[in-house]
Amino acid sequence: MGLPMDILRMNVGQIFQTPQLPQADLSGRTIIITGANTGLGFEAAKHFYALKASHLILACRNLTKGEDARKKIVASTDKSSPNATVEVWPLDLSSSSSVLAFGERMNTLSRLDAFIANAGQDTIQYEKVEGNESLLTVNVISTFLVGMLAIPKLRETGDLQRRQLSRLVFVGSVIHIFAKDQYLREPPPGKIFQTLNDESTADMDDRYHLTKLLVLLGARKLAGKINGESKEAQRPVIVNCVNPGWCKTELFRTHDGGLGGRIGLALIGRTAEQGSRTLVHAAVADADSHGKYLSECRVKPESTFVRSDAGVQVEERIWSELVEILEMISPGVTDV
Repeated sequence: MGLPMDILRMNVGQIFQTPQLPQADLSGRTIIITGANTGLGFEAAKHFYALKASHLILACRNLTKGEDARKKIVASTDKSSPNATVEVWPLDLSSSSSVLAFGERMNTLSRLDAFIANAGQDTIQYEKVEGNESLLTVNVISTFLVGMLAIPKLRETGDLQRRQLSRLVFVGSVIHIFAKDQYLREPPPGKIFQTLNDESTADMDDRYHLTKLLVLLGARKLAGKINGESKEAQRPVIVNCVNPGWCKTELFRTHDGGLGGRIGLALIGRTAEQGSRTLVHAAVADADSHGKYLSECRVKPESTFVRSDAGVQVEERIWSELVEILEMISPGVTDV
């Protein structure tokens, strides 16, 4: 019964609730956004720059494309602040060593006000990367690894700037409602990732949807852990998960959903710029967004499954396995 209502909510939001760009002055703030050379990340970066972010870091796998994006961002507004800095840092989420090097570099920053984990990929081709299926590696494991590595600097900044709390934003998707949750419910205890890595049973048509469900579950759990399960309104780091909506970006260049997907995207899809407004909102959202799913620049309910008892149980199992994987890559990284 949950899925039809979830789909109805999705369509109402997608068609009738165009995200509005938040009005904010980001002077003095340092913001990192991954996957910033194209699509949602690039458009969000332009907004951050126009909103006077003092230090904007574009984390990109391809430095040449990243530099092209940097030049376009700087040229996109008449902003003339001599203190504004836009940099391109290398980050390849398919490489643990690249992620760890990026984490070390983040520690050199004097402050970090927002980290937007936007980068991801979609493919229906099975491939193993760093010991796991590639979408699990890029969209889930490395995404949480780099997010964890950002937490110490985010917390340090949040502690020093109590009126400007830091944000850790995971870019999710409304398509988590379509994920086949049985792939998370049915594996034996401690075997969810192992089962998903089995090429003989991997459902790659569903895998991108499933990774977005995993991101949402992980973000919810991390939000509870990061401040010691604190219920206080003021937290040094706000963690949230944002749905930018169904957007016309390069993400669908390899997996466009077929004819139906192409027609649907053409009819009701948002532009990358419209979707990027939700990323900006998540990066400045107040403490009420902590641990929440955001869509159309407001707090929205997650899928029926995520809010169910079964979803909560799966969340616990996923978190336990994810922590074990991350600790193998970088011991101590999950001690938040």
